[in-house]
Amino acid sequence: MFNYLKFFFQKFQSAKYIRKGKCNRCGACCRNILLFAADGIPVVTEEQFEKIKEWDKHFKSFYISGKSETGALLFTCREIDENNRCRVYFFRGLGCRQYPKKDTKFLINGGKPLDGCGYYFEPDKKFKSFLE
Repeated sequence: MFNYLKFFFQKFQSAKYIRKGKCNRCGACCRNILLFAADGIPVVTEEQFEKIKEWDKHFKSFYISGKSETGALLFTCREIDENNRCRVYFFRGLGCRQYPKKDTKFLINGGKPLDGCGYYFEPDKKFKSFLE
């Protein structure tokens, strides 16, 4: 009976990921930022960005610095200095504290930290363990 319960539990349990590595202070995550609206869609207009800034004061540190190939706006943080250090490190927002976030949907769809980032993700369990 235990084996059946174990099988069904593992069958419906999605793979979990572990964040590994460490920040190598390249500053890329502070200069190539995608922001997402409440519906989970990337910000593509200045109007959306203004609404986000009203919702959370930490977003006032960002400015529009370009567009991605998909049309989403890219942002840069005003608080990063020339040595890739955050000037407000101890008061930074939650998004900065959690970068790179372990978002299972993002990772399953091929998402990864920016090139040069010292962080990476690995599955919590190896594929072989799901077959046992």
